[in-house]
Amino acid sequence: MTDQTLPIAPASPWLRFDIWLFRRLRAGRGPALGLTLARLVARWSWLPLLALVVLVALPHRLGPALALLCLAWAGLVQLAGKRLARRWQAPRPFALGLCANHLGHGGRAGFPSSHALVMGAVLGVLLPHTGSGAMIAAMAVVALGTGWARVHTGAHFPLDVIAGLALGVASGLAFGLVLPA
Repeated sequence: MTDQTLPIAPASPWLRFDIWLFRRLRAGRGPALGLTLARLVARWSWLPLLALVVLVALPHRLGPALALLCLAWAGLVQLAGKRLARRWQAPRPFALGLCANHLGHGGRAGFPSSHALVMGAVLGVLLPHTGSGAMIAAMAVVALGTGWARVHTGAHFPLDVIAGLALGVASGLAFGLVLPA
């Protein structure tokens, strides 16, 4: 499959699938209101997630230490993800000319999504430490909303976000399970 609208022919079947899915989702395009909302969510969704981290940590027996451990783990996961992204050098949608660069990103590699890695890691760490289904659901909504926004603004392909969330949740859960309950 060659694509005449791209500067290069995607060699990877995964990239071809990602481009197809990106286009099917009409990402990077759409009404101005949708793109404005996506830009806001992509840039500021860390605030509600941070609030949820604090709300889960405060009544926990570790208290603020749980929040700090969670955020430290998420930071380590993000660093590891950035190393993987540099190694794999997967292009971002805007870098391939599939849409405008709605977030003003540099052209560095985008797989896996570091935003999705961090949000997934936070969710994973806190899963064993909250008995509240509402808190878990709220964290999942923030993580999924951020993933949608990152794809919709052309910063990532859908598989960048899916892989980031999966790796983040798995690593976070592994870490969260070794912390005292």
